[in-house]
Amino acid sequence: MHCPKDQSEMFKKNYEKDVEVDICTECGGIWLDHGELEAIQSIRENDYREQVKEAPNFLRQAEELARQKESPLLTCPHCAVEMARREYGYTSQILIDVCSSCGGVWLDPGELSALEIFFERSRVEAANRPHWILAGIKKLLASD
Repeated sequence: MHCPKDQSEMFKKNYEKDVEVDICTECGGIWLDHGELEAIQSIRENDYREQVKEAPNFLRQAEELARQKESPLLTCPHCAVEMARREYGYTSQILIDVCSSCGGVWLDPGELSALEIFFERSRVEAANRPHWILAGIKKLLASD
């Protein structure tokens, strides 16, 4: 398989609990087949506790989002379909390229670790969310 950014050869590597990813030898981008991002999300092998404690740099993230939105769309290295670029999870400020045909995902260098930090932050926020709020919402929904 060839990199959708620079057409360089990609090599396979096991990542977290034997999820096999494809990595570009030149740019370091990562190709994930359908379902691999979700598998990585459910695994907590890497330790991002220190990064989760740091306040996100929203200005830098916004600048990076704007830059990425201007770059040309990529072609899927698996099925040659033009991929869609979208923000993961609507609030992550991380743009990923997704193939609508095969479900594969292209991540630019650094985006996989940024996503893992986002996953961990989301877990921490969910654990710290007051349970009485959720109970109140459930009660409101049940009364309809």
